Amino acid sequence: MTERAGHDAGFTLLEVMVAFFIAALALGVLFDTGMGGWRNAWIADRASEALSRAQSHLAVVGHGLAVSATVQEGDDGHGFRWRLRIVPVQSAGRLTLYSVEVAETWSRGENRTAPADEDNPRMVLLRTMRIGRAAGGGP
Repeated sequence: MTERAGHDAGFTLLEVMVAFFIAALALGVLFDTGMGGWRNAWIADRASEALSRAQSHLAVVGHGLAVSATVQEGDDGHGFRWRLRIVPVQSAGRLTLYSVEVAETWSRGENRTAPADEDNPRMVLLRTMRIGRAAGGGP
C-alpha cells in the first residue's frame, strides 16, 4: 500500500474553527441554563419568605390587632414591604364581616446577590374574611 503524496493527517483550519464555534455555543447554553436555574431558585426563596411574612401579618389580625376598618403599611427590611387593608363587607347587628388583605412586596433592594433583572417588584397577596365588632358597636 502506498500513501498519497501531499496528504496531511491533521484537521483543517475550517474544521477547527467549526468545532470551536460549536463548543462555544454549547458552553453558552450551559451557562445560561445554570443562571436561569439560579435566578428561579432565588425568586422561589424570596417568594417563600414573602409568603411567611404575609402570613405573620395576617395572623396578628384579630389577635394582637382589633378587627376594624384600617389601612396600614410598613417596611419589613431586606427589601420587603407590607400593606394591610381591612374593609367592612357586611354588618349584622353588633357584628361585621371584614375583608382582610395583606400584600407583601419585594424587589432586589439592597441585596446585591440578587439577579440583575430582579429590580421589578413582586408581590404575594393573601385575602381572608374575619368577624369583628361593628363600628361604634360598644363592648
